Amino acid sequence: MLRAVMLRAGSALALTGLVAIAVAYALSGQARWVDFPLASLITAERLLPLVGLGLLLGQMRGGGMAVAMALFVVGAGLGIAFREVFFVLAARLPGAGAHMFLTGPIACVLIGVPLVLPRAIRPWFAFPLLAPAAAVLAIATLLGDPTLHARSYLPSALAVEAWLIVSIAFLVSGFYRPWLAIAVRIFASWLIAIGLLYGGAYVASKRTAPEPPPFPAMSGADEDEGFGPILKQLDGAGK
Repeated sequence: MLRAVMLRAGSALALTGLVAIAVAYALSGQARWVDFPLASLITAERLLPLVGLGLLLGQMRGGGMAVAMALFVVGAGLGIAFREVFFVLAARLPGAGAHMFLTGPIACVLIGVPLVLPRAIRPWFAFPLLAPAAAVLAIATLLGDPTLHARSYLPSALAVEAWLIVSIAFLVSGFYRPWLAIAVRIFASWLIAIGLLYGGAYVASKRTAPEPPPFPAMSGADEDEGFGPILKQLDGAGK
């Protein structure tokens, strides 16, 4: 009975969220989806840990899901509040500053580790790691802001992420099958591998800091430079 309720709730929540996102996109006035601010969330580096977190919460037993959600909210708030501390610590790793401080790979590993374990011992690892994982995901949301700190972006982005996590958690909780547990652990192993491989590649890369765009080539000495052509046109128009 409870599983049926969770399945219906997850389906309704997923559908409601999709409609809300579609309406927000229509009202934004953007001609292309890529120009919509929330489109920045639709990347593998952002989606994989969110999906993994939803799968992890969905397989919690009893009141474990409620406790896990509370830890997620607390962790996200602490991540936003103490993000500067995280930046200082992560900046010690080579290439971290040039790759969003490795928030994506770190989140994949933190979520993949408890998810790959058997369900009997999973909570012992999940509860201590949920708050750090949520903090890293919240920091990744801040770093991925394409609006240059518009006030509406962070609440909207966090709401979409919470919607995705809770929808997956409810659907998984209501649609539990033995084969699903195996599929989830396979996904978790991929999550860990992706986090370690990409994180290692970022650290090993030679690019250790954001690189500014190259300066344009200077024109010849006999050519007008800078605002010269424009000033000449204005001067000619005034005569």
